Amino acid sequence: MSEEEFDEVILGIKSPLIISLSKHSVNNYEFQLKGKKRTWNIRIDCSFDFPFRLPSAQLLDIEMIGSIPHVNFEGTICVEESDSVLLDYTRPVDLIIFFIEETIKVLERSSLKIFRSELTDEYEGYFQSTLPIINSFYNAKSNAETINLRIAYKDNYRLRYPEPVLLYGNDGQLPRQFSNIEKLDEHQKINIIHIPLNKPVLPPEKNKHICLDYILEIVCFVSKTNHTVLQKLLKKEKYNRTFFILISMPRTEGERSQLLVRVCCEKPSIHPLLLNNKISDYKVNSYLLDRNNKSYLLERGGGENSLVGKKVSVIGCGSVGSEITLMLAKAGIGEFTLIDYDILNSDNIYRHRLGGLSLNYSPNKQNTLTKNRTKVSALTSLLTIDFPYIKVNPKSTSYEFVLKDKDFLNSDVVIVAIGSPTISLKINKELKKKGINKVIFCWNEAAGVGGHSVSFNLSECCYECLYSNSNGFTMNNKLSLIEAGQNISKNITGCAGVFTPFSYLDSSQTAVLAAKNCISILQNGDIPRAQTWKGENRNKLRLTSRYHSISTMESIEVLKQKGCSTCNVE
Repeated sequence: MSEEEFDEVILGIKSPLIISLSKHSVNNYEFQLKGKKRTWNIRIDCSFDFPFRLPSAQLLDIEMIGSIPHVNFEGTICVEESDSVLLDYTRPVDLIIFFIEETIKVLERSSLKIFRSELTDEYEGYFQSTLPIINSFYNAKSNAETINLRIAYKDNYRLRYPEPVLLYGNDGQLPRQFSNIEKLDEHQKINIIHIPLNKPVLPPEKNKHICLDYILEIVCFVSKTNHTVLQKLLKKEKYNRTFFILISMPRTEGERSQLLVRVCCEKPSIHPLLLNNKISDYKVNSYLLDRNNKSYLLERGGGENSLVGKKVSVIGCGSVGSEITLMLAKAGIGEFTLIDYDILNSDNIYRHRLGGLSLNYSPNKQNTLTKNRTKVSALTSLLTIDFPYIKVNPKSTSYEFVLKDKDFLNSDVVIVAIGSPTISLKINKELKKKGINKVIFCWNEAAGVGGHSVSFNLSECCYECLYSNSNGFTMNNKLSLIEAGQNISKNITGCAGVFTPFSYLDSSQTAVLAAKNCISILQNGDIPRAQTWKGENRNKLRLTSRYHSISTMESIEVLKQKGCSTCNVE
C-alpha cells in the first residue's frame, strides 16, 4: 500500500478509543489511546504488504516497558496473528480499528498484577530481538553447578574478550557425532557457574540493559542449599578479566528461562558475584540460548518424548527400510538396531533415503580399490549426524546372525522391510520361534501399483496367514494388487542388474504406513492391522480383483487362518 493510500485509511478511522493521532513517518502513525484507567501511547507501523498482514505496534510509554507482559525490550507489543486467520483485506480501515482494539486488550489485560507470571514466563522473549543467541546442549535444572562453555576470541579494540560458542553439561549430554560438533574441540573449553534462581524475576524496568547491579540483585534468589554450593564454587574461581555466568529461573510450565551473561573488566579481578559494591569498569553482555537438549528438541520439533526409550529393529535397510528408520527417528524413537548385509551403490540413490554423500569414490591407499559402504553403516552415520540423542546398533550381516543378539532381542518392535516374500516367510517363522511377537512386515508392489504395511502380534496370527486358507499354504497373498505369473522385473546391464521397478515416492508411501503402524503399536498396542495404498496401473499389468475393489487407501483386519502352518504349530 502506498503512503497516500495508507494516509487515507488512517484518516478514515472512527473509534472512541483514539484520543489523538499524528503522522510519524511513511506508513507510521502515533496514537494516544483511551484505556480504562490510563492513556496509552503507541506507534503503529504498516508494512508494505498491508492489508494482507496486520500492522505492528510499539509502546511509547517507556516507564511501562519491562513491567507488563507481551511487550518486549524494544516496546513491540505482541498482538498475535495466526497464519490460519483470513484477513478481510478489502476493508483496511476496519483492520486498523480491529488491530487498535486488540492492542488495547493486550495492554489493559497485561497491566493487571494477576498476569505478572506471563511476563516472567516470557523473560527470554522480552530480550529476543536484541541479544545474540548461543547454542546450548545443557538442560538447566534447579541445582547449582559448574558446566562447560566453548569460547572463541575476536579482536575488540585494545582487548581480546572471549565470545561464547557452545554451552553443555558434565553428564555426557554433548552428542559428539551430531552435525559438526567435533570441530568445537578447536575452541577453548572453560568452566562456568550455573546459578538457578528459586523464583522468577522481572527484567530491568524502563527497557534498561542488564547491568552488574541487576545481576547482584537477582542472584540472591537462590535456595539455602544452592547458596552453600555457590560459595564453595566461587572460592575456587581465580582472578580473571572475563567471567561467564548462566542464570536460570523457573517457568510455570516446568521449563526454566535461561540467560548467559559475560562480565568483563580491564584488569584481572575477583569473581563479580563476590563483590559487595558496584565496580565501575565492569562491562556486562548478555546472550540468549538456543536449546538443543533432548526433551526440548523433541517437543518443539514434533517428536514424542514417550518414544525416546523405545527400541526398534529394522531388517532390510533398502528403499523402504531406510525411509522408515528416518521417519521413526524424527518421531522420537531413541534406539535402532539395523540389519542388512547389502552394499550401497550409486544405482540405489534415486530410490534410497541415502544419496551421494554416503557413496565412496576414494581408493584405498594400500590396494587402490574403491569400496562402498554397507547400507547399514551409511544409514548409521546419517542418523547420528542428523539426530543428537540417538543410539544405533549397526549389524552389517544377514538376519540369521542376529537372532541371538541382545540388541535385537530387546526390541519393542521388529520391522521386516525386504522385497522377497519367501525370505519374509522364513523370518516370520524364526521370529515366532523366538517369541518376538510385535512385528511389522512391509513391502512395495512393482511399478508403483501400491504398497502394504501389516502389523502382527505373532501369538495371534502371522505373515504366513496372508498366504493361507482353510486348506493350507497357497501361492497367493491376500493383499496382492498384481496378479501372479507376470514378468515384471527389468534388466539393464545383464543378469546381475535385474531389479523390480518402483520409485522413491512409492517407498515413501509404504514407509509412512509402516512408521505409523509402529508408533501405534508402541503407544497403543494396536495390532494386527493391514494397510494398503493403491497407485495407478501405468504399465498395464494384470491386476487382482482387490485392486479394483479398494479405494486409494485401505485398512483391514488380519485374522488367523486355520491352514497357516506357522500359527498352528503345536
